Amino acid sequence: MFQGDVEKIAQAMDSTTNFVNATILERQLKLQPPSYVSCLVEAGNKKRKGRSEHYQSMKNYNSKWLQAITSCEIHPAFMPCDHLEPCDEKTCSCVKNKFFCNKACAWGPKSKNFFRGCACKAGECRTSSCPCFAANRECDPDLCRSCGACCDPPNQLANTQRCRNDNISMRRHAHLLLAKSSINAAGWGLYTKHALRKGSYVQEYVGEVISQEEAERRGIIYDKLNMSYLFNLSSDYTVDATRKGNKVRYANHCSDEPNCEAKMIRVNGDMRIGLFAKVDIDAQSEVRQYITINFA
Repeated sequence: MFQGDVEKIAQAMDSTTNFVNATILERQLKLQPPSYVSCLVEAGNKKRKGRSEHYQSMKNYNSKWLQAITSCEIHPAFMPCDHLEPCDEKTCSCVKNKFFCNKACAWGPKSKNFFRGCACKAGECRTSSCPCFAANRECDPDLCRSCGACCDPPNQLANTQRCRNDNISMRRHAHLLLAKSSINAAGWGLYTKHALRKGSYVQEYVGEVISQEEAERRGIIYDKLNMSYLFNLSSDYTVDATRKGNKVRYANHCSDEPNCEAKMIRVNGDMRIGLFAKVDIDAQSEVRQYITINFA
């Protein structure tokens, strides 16, 4: 344990270094040479090896589970799994309901179904090569190791950080305006102040989160009023922007030339609704979306 250090040997024996050296020569002892550097290098190699074994990319997931998760359009409300046995089809509620396990689940990163984020380089978090983007998830700074998500301040567009897949969580929405719609008899319409490129984040669709039963009751009333701001969030809940919402509810339906589309994005474990540019949009143009079955 002294690594050939004569001073430490003398200190442990409560003697002098001259006495220790004399004893070594007299008995012809061989001290182990110091190996601090080699120990550090070996420890570093072990640490990197353990990290690489712990990390798993998308291709290492169970292919059956991955296909079920990516093919499902409407999920039930998410509840973290809580069980003693490892995650599988019988024990894990996340696998049964076609979710990835996350940080709130009992097994966490130890689960085979745990979503481990991405390791993208600059500009790759807005393409299908990013595991987060491909799975309709925003990058999580706790999971994504190198993309730089959530580094720039919130409430403004990202300028210096490399990741461009944290828009909803950091509220990096576009500047929107309200004015009379160019669509006949549509009332108010939503317009962009600045030009937007294809794939750009417009804003989040927000409102009251109500049950499907309450949505059915309100839907009967809204149909009589010829208006509805209901959007299916999951098989259990719906977002109603009638009383509590933002400007996005004024984005009118247009089946001919829609320039935006709504996407279901998972953000920090919660399902959120984001509006994204489907094509390049000129400044001061009306935001038009094609309403799909997601609207109740």
